[in-house]
Amino acid sequence: MGNKSTTVRIGLLGATVALLVGCSGTQGARTVQLPEPKDVPRGKWSDAMHVLTAMGISGQRDVPIELVGAVDGASPAGGSGTVLGNAGLNAVSFASPPTGLSGGAAAGIGLGLMLLGGSSDPARATQIVAWVPYDQVSSPEEASALALQKVEEARRKSFSGALSKLGMQTGRYPDGHSRAYASPADIYAERPIPLADAAAVSPSFLQSPVSYGPIFIRHNQFTLDAYKNDMTTSEAMLVASRHLPEWIYIYHPGQRLRKNSIPAAIFNQGRALYFVGK
Repeated sequence: MGNKSTTVRIGLLGATVALLVGCSGTQGARTVQLPEPKDVPRGKWSDAMHVLTAMGISGQRDVPIELVGAVDGASPAGGSGTVLGNAGLNAVSFASPPTGLSGGAAAGIGLGLMLLGGSSDPARATQIVAWVPYDQVSSPEEASALALQKVEEARRKSFSGALSKLGMQTGRYPDGHSRAYASPADIYAERPIPLADAAAVSPSFLQSPVSYGPIFIRHNQFTLDAYKNDMTTSEAMLVASRHLPEWIYIYHPGQRLRKNSIPAAIFNQGRALYFVGK
């Protein structure tokens, strides 16, 4: 049963990609250019896009809900809406074209560009971000320490196997940010610029009206934790998010694989928020 489901899912993913981007060797092949957030009314943004924007990270795009619906409706296998929905998400969770490309070149890339973790761009790296409620701490230093403590506790509760022993740090800027360190000496010492701002009005999706943040947990270890516990990184993030407070969010940029690509998502308390517009 599992093998049949996997085969159907892969087949639907291939059909979805062909539907959206066409065959590169065919004359008149179609491409789809996802709109930039600035060109979409905020009321139609996904919840994931609102969270990512509050993090101060750009470079991701929402898939219009109409496009996802069109892909789902084109299923060659009737009654597989849920499976095709997953395939559609895998096929259309892609990044913005790189800065500097002409409009024609960007259109040529279409949906073929997907966010990949590990490059020097915050939108292409995994992120853990906290907005610590002002009534739980009395300074940005205490807020940073509490956020790191909560993440470490969640890792211990989430994984029965071994954990990465590499250290994590808190900082004002996300992983991949060009201004994360004040000097080369700080880079060598792995001493990122800390959050020093006073508490401020929280983003609308948080319960606390005032908070310290965003605070970034840098060099997070979910990829190594996942490897040591026979999980994918996104699975490890989802599991860990169940043990985190509502004011900590985890971002996965998505990963294009030969089979079963992983869509970009934000995880919070056991929920996966995808970049699909409203």
